[in-house]
Amino acid sequence: MKTKAQYKVQNWSAYDASLKQRGSITFWVNEEIIEQWRNQQKTGKKGASNYYSDVAIATMGTVQSVFNLAGRQAEGFLESLFMLMGIELAVPDHSTLCCRLSKLSVTLPVIPKNDAIHVVVDSTGVSYC
Repeated sequence: MKTKAQYKVQNWSAYDASLKQRGSITFWVNEEIIEQWRNQQKTGKKGASNYYSDVAIATMGTVQSVFNLAGRQAEGFLESLFMLMGIELAVPDHSTLCCRLSKLSVTLPVIPKNDAIHVVVDSTGVSYC
């Protein structure tokens, strides 16, 4: 029977700092995105036009995927982030996200688990570092 390898921590301050860093989050939202959050274009078709832009849906879908959240959790997470940032934006509800996300092409890069994930939302769209 194999036993699990045991490691001794040599540098406790570095180990403590790395544990704290795991809970750190930085979220940037460009001013242009705030202006583009709501869809300003009318479709010209019968019925109501989409209230949220494709950027808003892609942003919420990215947050949902990166943090492995369900629809309602992603909705609450973005609402909390915007409130903490002092941004007055309405967040798409989970059912809108589900319907609209299937029509968008959002690709996420594969990032090793030991690297930090930076989500940047600017005029070029949603990007990851």
